[in-house]
Amino acid sequence: MKARRGDLSGPVLAILVTLVLLAIGAAIIAYFVLLGAAPQQGVIVVVGQPTIVKSEEEGFVASVTIKNVGTATIPSSDVTLRIGLLGTEETATMDDLSPGGTTTLSFSFNSGWSTIETKETVSGALITQAGTLEVVFKVIKSS
Repeated sequence: MKARRGDLSGPVLAILVTLVLLAIGAAIIAYFVLLGAAPQQGVIVVVGQPTIVKSEEEGFVASVTIKNVGTATIPSSDVTLRIGLLGTEETATMDDLSPGGTTTLSFSFNSGWSTIETKETVSGALITQAGTLEVVFKVIKSS
């Protein structure tokens, strides 16, 4: 076989094929690094022991401290606490919660203390923009 004018030599062809394969490899790596990364989201966990304390005649206050262990800020929003034993719920407003940040939420209930005061613990559901979380409250009885 004779080389014709305009044909590529073997070494030049090898270099071009290598460059094309490197470009394809770089595109595949970029796809997985840039587009395949885990999405950023806020994730909440309860910190410490949530408590319920009597406030007025038949009312009580439920307090819970939450922490954002996710990678994104959870924007300001209303947070709802549903006490299953009573079948009632109350809402509190939470400010922006950045990753690693904590906040304490207090929920004031106007009734239900007589039902709760006989319990050691009470379960509830904390409903936030970042999801729903089961919470067990310790009932603090006055002496």
